[in-house]
Amino acid sequence: MLFLTNFADLGLLLPLVGMIALALAAVGRRRDALAWSLAVICTLTTMLLLKVLTFVFIDPGKFEGLVNPSGHTAAGTVVYAGLLFLIGERFASRTILALLAGAMFSLIFGFTRLMLRVHTLEDVLVGGMVGLVGVSVIACLASPRRPTVPGLELMVLTAIACFGMLTFYGHSINAEVELQWLAAQIRSASTL
Repeated sequence: MLFLTNFADLGLLLPLVGMIALALAAVGRRRDALAWSLAVICTLTTMLLLKVLTFVFIDPGKFEGLVNPSGHTAAGTVVYAGLLFLIGERFASRTILALLAGAMFSLIFGFTRLMLRVHTLEDVLVGGMVGLVGVSVIACLASPRRPTVPGLELMVLTAIACFGMLTFYGHSINAEVELQWLAAQIRSASTL
């Protein structure tokens, strides 16, 4: 499970997102690069805010449901489903592809987080929903379909994605500790 869940770690995803945005712009898909960047940034920002708010207002010792929304599930969903959408949108209906890919990656990453016992079902459901919204944003904002997509363009995007995953797999950013510290600072400031 750890092998799969590491594909959704920020240490891999942040450089991968930048590489994909640059690759999209380089092959002339600037609108897609903007849609991709905007959706991923908004998804990660939403998760940051949800995590901090949850850490500030919910005491995990007293509450058994939502205690730590799954950033891995949200981030993995928006990045990999979004990437699959951008590469494969020629082969299926845009909405169906975005929703099916989003649901598939939500299940994969949510399941790994549950099996590792780092999140509750509610945590992964929230992360999955945020990730699905992010993929939907990519689908809505992406460039209109073109009659043909150059094979070289698809090869470049696929190669960059594979290179990024292989290069950054295993890199980890433990943002959780910093977010908990931030929540503790907010709690202590609010009691003054």
